[in-house]
Amino acid sequence: MKRAAIFFFILISKLPFSVLYGFSTVLSLILYYLIRYRRKVVGGNLLIAFPEKTKKERTKIEKMFYRNFCDFMVELIKAFTMKKEEYVKRIAFINLEVSQQCLNEKKDVVLLTGHMFNWEWLSGVSSDLYQKHTYGIYKKVASNLFDQEMHRARSRFGTIPIVVKEAVRTMIQLPNDGSHLFLFVADQSPFKTRIHSELEFFGRMTPVFNGYDKITRKKDYAVIYVDMVKIGRGKYEARLKRILPDAEKFRENEIIEKFYKELTQSIKTYPEIWLWSHKRWKYTSGIDYKL
Repeated sequence: MKRAAIFFFILISKLPFSVLYGFSTVLSLILYYLIRYRRKVVGGNLLIAFPEKTKKERTKIEKMFYRNFCDFMVELIKAFTMKKEEYVKRIAFINLEVSQQCLNEKKDVVLLTGHMFNWEWLSGVSSDLYQKHTYGIYKKVASNLFDQEMHRARSRFGTIPIVVKEAVRTMIQLPNDGSHLFLFVADQSPFKTRIHSELEFFGRMTPVFNGYDKITRKKDYAVIYVDMVKIGRGKYEARLKRILPDAEKFRENEIIEKFYKELTQSIKTYPEIWLWSHKRWKYTSGIDYKL
């Protein structure tokens, strides 16, 4: 059954974008009005993030999010068979000289982005950066078969996918010589039993991953933030920005704080393309967890 589903997705991925986006439009209406897929979660998250906005303003963002979410879903399927030339036409790096600067410094790069659409397509073009070896850090999905297909899709053009629990070990073993780049989608929520750090995110204390902060400081990597911007259907810009320490070296959690500061600004500027359908604020500091 699962193999049949994968085969079906691969067939769909060969359809032209015009057909896929037509399907996306219909699906967004079904999810929003009929199925009401995670409407309470999305609405609740938007209320937390933007209490100053009117209900009408939040509803507008909500509807735009569902359209972009469905575009993301068909783009994810399209990635199964998408050609390199198509990626190059549809996602462009801005401020690419930042990548060159890190190479000149002979520093490997930690590339940080959030769940801004379409973060998945970064795997298709991140090998075009100046670093020779690109590693995409990811969390396995429940279905082994689907996870294998996602692994194949992410690695088609040179990016090497690494499961998050193996990332630190891999990074420790590799020399810091400017030839490696590690891509983290860094705004995921840690498991309740693995919360070791928190910060204020949209006015609420929020548990955050801190593993990439530790390894980055230990290895003295360069850090780049990717501001993903959707400029049209299937058209994106990945705007690179160097994150620098206040002093000579990053202090503990400084990278996390600066990443979330950048991400917050990205979300405020383009709220309709962040993944609002996940319970980002499901744990309360001091009640659900204590540091």
